[in-house]
Amino acid sequence: MELKKLLDDYEIGGIGDIKKHTLRFHSYRIGTVEGMLTIFAEYTSGQFPITYKGYPSGQELLIELCNLNLELREKPLKECAEILIRWSLENIHPYYHYGDDVAALEQVDNDADQYWDMLVNVIECYSISVKDMVQDLEQLYTDTMTLFAIRSLMEGKITDAQRIYGEVRVPDEKNLLHAWYRADSVHRPLVLQDFIENIPKLKMGLEYDISTGQIQLQPVVKSVVDAAYFGLARFMAVNANALDDYGGKTNIAFCQACGKAFIKRGNRQKYCGTLECQSVRNKLKSKEYYYRKRR
Repeated sequence: MELKKLLDDYEIGGIGDIKKHTLRFHSYRIGTVEGMLTIFAEYTSGQFPITYKGYPSGQELLIELCNLNLELREKPLKECAEILIRWSLENIHPYYHYGDDVAALEQVDNDADQYWDMLVNVIECYSISVKDMVQDLEQLYTDTMTLFAIRSLMEGKITDAQRIYGEVRVPDEKNLLHAWYRADSVHRPLVLQDFIENIPKLKMGLEYDISTGQIQLQPVVKSVVDAAYFGLARFMAVNANALDDYGGKTNIAFCQACGKAFIKRGNRQKYCGTLECQSVRNKLKSKEYYYRKRR
């Protein structure tokens, strides 16, 4: 059963604290490393990668990656590689080169061409293991839906939890709802605790900010998946100031027509903004109006 029902009133935390610079390359190629399908960024002389300061807002990144996972499901790895290339070209490269901040290296005065050619084409630092990326996205999706379902269970919304958790693919022994129903009311908080503790832990570390000349405590982020987990954690934690990067709170919902996540602009919004889904919405409204008139 696909996630076609609305997830109401879930607020996704921002990730404005992440100051790392991210890159967008102009092209990629598909190859192998020890027999494993791999995507490699390519550098052409004079076409420097575009540098961005930080990540998109927390809700946008989490929505993008959850929807990307749904698109990758059931696809052969070769097709997954092509989808990941398209996403990277439209957004950002998913990983850092050893977590380095590239701001100081973006446009090197001396031998910029040689620097990027060596790093990208010769050493091949900016690569993506297709299998690993697909698995990371599936795990992020599972953890995201698990936390949404836990929030619903905490609020006594059992039906919502069932709907949210419907697309999660885990064995029985790792199924949140199965464990919840098997436990009595006394032990159900322990079930929630166990599942929350299995969510990947966030790492923090000290970094020197060149722009401010200050030492700062920052999340250790080396991929878009890490950044999404940081945003997700801020959403879940009551003491994490879970505000988005625009200074307010934003709701995430799942379209009742296509099942994809989108940013909810109104309390009654049930469909995303694509023409196809708005057409479905309008047809249903016309049908409901027709039957109301007949009564």
